Amino acid sequence: MDAAAILVIALQASIFVSVLSYGMQSSVADFLYLFRRPGMLIRALISMNVVMPLFVGIVVVLFRLDTVVEIALIALACCPVPPILRSQALTSDSQRSFAFGLLAASALLSLIIIPVIFRIFNSVFQRQEHFSALGVLKAILITVILPLVIGIAMHHFARALSDRYAVGIGRIGFLLLIVAFLPMLISLLGPMWSLVGNGTIMALIAFALVGVTAGHFLGGQDPADRTVLSLATASRHPAIAVALTSGNMIEAQRKNAAAAIVLYLLVSTIVVGPYLNWLGTYEAEKERLSEA
Repeated sequence: MDAAAILVIALQASIFVSVLSYGMQSSVADFLYLFRRPGMLIRALISMNVVMPLFVGIVVVLFRLDTVVEIALIALACCPVPPILRSQALTSDSQRSFAFGLLAASALLSLIIIPVIFRIFNSVFQRQEHFSALGVLKAILITVILPLVIGIAMHHFARALSDRYAVGIGRIGFLLLIVAFLPMLISLLGPMWSLVGNGTIMALIAFALVGVTAGHFLGGQDPADRTVLSLATASRHPAIAVALTSGNMIEAQRKNAAAAIVLYLLVSTIVVGPYLNWLGTYEAEKERLSEA
């Protein structure tokens, strides 16, 4: 087994452990949160799986991007919510329930959404992108569904044990994530640098900005829901995005696609930061005025 394969396994293990911790702090009601609120679910799906693919389609038509970057953008537009949203932004119980419910719903529904979006792109643009159905299924099961189910079961049947160890397990997952991600980032610095200067950075920044904006306006009137949906629309599951691109490329191109996806993770983090700061300032000012 080569170093790259070991790093991928370590990354999947870190996500598994982190989501397990997330599940240990949640309930069945959290899992079903959005399925019991169809209006919120529809708005979330429109934001993530209608607005973003439409934006990518417009980018593909108007700009001449590298084919690898185009496929990476399509994969990102298809992907469900990442396993870990920015925990510092999730400060209320309703936010955590919405984030957890969105994680569960988007993962389950992506088994239908992903092939539909790829088929639409192939039909509209007369292309033959394929996705690895088995790879996507494995990624969703390993990094979302299985750890969620185990965590929820532990929360339900062993509540005291879950409450005691959930946070510690989450910290272990975060440390594993750093150990796995940093070597992968270093190995992809060359391919990432090769993407700079050909329009890729601007396309990735635009993707993140459109995601934040769509989530904000489709999140409803509750600022908590807006925050969660903005983060979810602008952030996508990296392991599933990589799995989606693997069916379309030779080995040399796969590394460039992975580099584009990792580069997007960095870009989206930078883009989303000012939005969170603005939202916090806006809410604080709104609360001050209401008390005046």
